[in-house]
Amino acid sequence: MKRLFILLFFFPSILTFSQQKITSEDSLRGILSPERKCFDVYYYDLSITVNTAKQYITGSNSIYFTAEEDFTLFQLDLDKEMQIGKITDKNDSIITYSRKGNSVFVRFPEMQKRGIHSFIKIYYEGQPHKAINAPWDGGFVWASDSLNRPWVAVACEGVGASLWWPCKDHPSDEPDSMRMRFEVPAPLFCASNGNLTSTTLTKQNTKIYEWKVNYPINIYNVTLNIGYYSHISDTYKRTDSTTLALDYYVLSYNKEKAERHFKQVKKMLECYEVFFGKYPFEKDGYALIEAPYWGMEHQSAVAYGNRFKNNMLGFDYIIVHESGHEWWGNNISSADHADLWIHEAFTTYGEALLVEYFYNKEEAEKYLAGQKRMIKNREIIIGPYGVNYHYWKDSDMYYKGALMLHTLRNSLNNDSLWFSLLRGIQTKFAGKQISSSELIGYINTYTHFDYTSFFDQYLLHKDLPVLEYQIVKKDKKNLHLKYRWKADEKAFSLPLIITANETQKIRIYPSADFKTLVIPIEKGRKEIDFNINSFYIEIDSIKK
Repeated sequence: MKRLFILLFFFPSILTFSQQKITSEDSLRGILSPERKCFDVYYYDLSITVNTAKQYITGSNSIYFTAEEDFTLFQLDLDKEMQIGKITDKNDSIITYSRKGNSVFVRFPEMQKRGIHSFIKIYYEGQPHKAINAPWDGGFVWASDSLNRPWVAVACEGVGASLWWPCKDHPSDEPDSMRMRFEVPAPLFCASNGNLTSTTLTKQNTKIYEWKVNYPINIYNVTLNIGYYSHISDTYKRTDSTTLALDYYVLSYNKEKAERHFKQVKKMLECYEVFFGKYPFEKDGYALIEAPYWGMEHQSAVAYGNRFKNNMLGFDYIIVHESGHEWWGNNISSADHADLWIHEAFTTYGEALLVEYFYNKEEAEKYLAGQKRMIKNREIIIGPYGVNYHYWKDSDMYYKGALMLHTLRNSLNNDSLWFSLLRGIQTKFAGKQISSSELIGYINTYTHFDYTSFFDQYLLHKDLPVLEYQIVKKDKKNLHLKYRWKADEKAFSLPLIITANETQKIRIYPSADFKTLVIPIEKGRKEIDFNINSFYIEIDSIKK
């Protein structure tokens, strides 16, 4: 117990989000209006010059799209602190636009017919919003390293990529691929997503770093990291003899420390590939980039800022958690920010699976039990749809979500089925954006059991389900157990495994109505263990 108490200090503090009310700008960002549904973005070509002294950016973005239906007007997004110079079409002709807050409405001079492929280019500049407490408060981080040299990064989950570049800022529309060019003062290096394809020194003593992403990318994951970086190159060799490129970008004076500390990456990847399948972005490789904030799951460019510290179990929480998002959040993304639990619950449970992989299931359950103290049960996990919701006041989607998944696993009582389900989800929805209902429907089909009411109880209600029980009769040979579920979801259904007489495992199927189970007594023992480390539920002994 003492060890678990110490471990709590290595879990992140409770995430606190603004309590501000949902605004019209939230609705414009979050809703799939006709002006957004009419087109699909398949490629971004982003080019930015960063003035680190003035904390100012100048850039352009070419947005390549397919018309999903006929239209002359569509909506893009760009923070109102950014000024638009002009917008041009594929013929380099200027086209008109209007702005409403952070939304940009582009009007084409002629109808964009369904099925056509076209593009526009937006030229813009400005001083991007500064993060107050990255990564929880999004924006640019204009920092200095310990030698007082410039160190710049960005984190924009929730507030959105449009905080610093023009795009269709909705999680349901990921580009198939993307190119980014960043021009920075020559002594500095700029690290980003995917592969570095070229570096150019200009006559103005700046360097242009060009990066290419080869997969669909959730655009809040697009990142830049500017600093005096050293590059560490390595490879991860899998059991099938294939290799994955590993790249680490760390501040120059941390190179030796990072070379030692990041050795754990290979063991982590080994674990995750066993449970979730191969690393999803093989062409882009895996990278850790030292950042001036705690961390963020930027696809193939994971931001790392935990100062090379391990927890009491010997692993670095930030490496493990943020890398887990490469599968849960990056390979599979929620189609609406309201369903962010899909990212966080599975990733948080991945931490426990890593403990189980390198220790055992008992240690993993202790790890999960330590997280129960972080759960508040004060608000529902799924937010409102269509409003870019990011105002959760606690982190139940992380810890309660992880324990919900552990409960599901133990209800299945079939680890072979459970782990094939996790890999099946990764395969079925690879590179896609999904909703809670789609995911739950797949789980129901895969397991041949309807867990809809189970997920609804944990995701749409604050309170836990309560197993009410009563020992109604005892005799010399049998114990009579009466039990039922008490839950907000009247149809709540969840099979449980209970233990009788210390060793006898019994699968029960409680419902809203009382059921009775007769359990033979062995050697005078009359104990029942409801296995609360395996199931995140409440137990209530009711009176006769």
